[in-house]
Amino acid sequence: MSCGEKFVQRRIQGEPLQYILGNEYFGEYEFFDGPGVLIPRPETWFMVEFATAMLPNRGVFCELGTGSGAVALSVGALRRDVRIYASEISEDAFEWALKNREKLEQPGADFRLGSFFEPFSPDLKFDCVAANLPYIPESERPALQREVRDFEPDRALFAGDSGMADIKTALCLLPERLLPGGCAIFEGGSEQMIPLMEFASPMFRRVSIADDLYGKPRFLIIQT
Repeated sequence: MSCGEKFVQRRIQGEPLQYILGNEYFGEYEFFDGPGVLIPRPETWFMVEFATAMLPNRGVFCELGTGSGAVALSVGALRRDVRIYASEISEDAFEWALKNREKLEQPGADFRLGSFFEPFSPDLKFDCVAANLPYIPESERPALQREVRDFEPDRALFAGDSGMADIKTALCLLPERLLPGGCAIFEGGSEQMIPLMEFASPMFRRVSIADDLYGKPRFLIIQT
């Protein structure tokens, strides 16, 4: 079977084109992409715009659940003055993040294998935190596209508590990790934004919601 025939067979079976080609663009940057890691979506780029605008000069940025490293490395590419940190719990995804760190020539980006803030020293605090954590409820699995449901990693897609479990955990950890005047942004489902805002409001000075590029409420914004 020729390479072209194998390509066609993989697509017929539903494998995402990004996995077959081995790369995907996120904003203006190209990232290695493949089995074991979430494919970056265009709407997530807003997190990069938010972080680069909000970070102070020589600020400190952290991404939780970095996956391919797309958000963290894009922030690092646009803000060379900023220190970049990122964590990732999946060993498979972490390997893709390391490959992309080399591809984008950012050896100083501090990527750690582990959950949430656990890999970092307790006294390390951040000016801005971003996270696109799993937020799809298990009940929505049958309705997902085959490319997503059967090929992208479950650990990057699904979460308990109507999809909000991981985001709530991160929100509870956040007050001890943000510097005074710091901020954070979380991606989630549009139907989750109001419940998450109500959950987070007692912990922070200001909590708001921002729309994605399709006009849907998508991002929970935290300011201390």
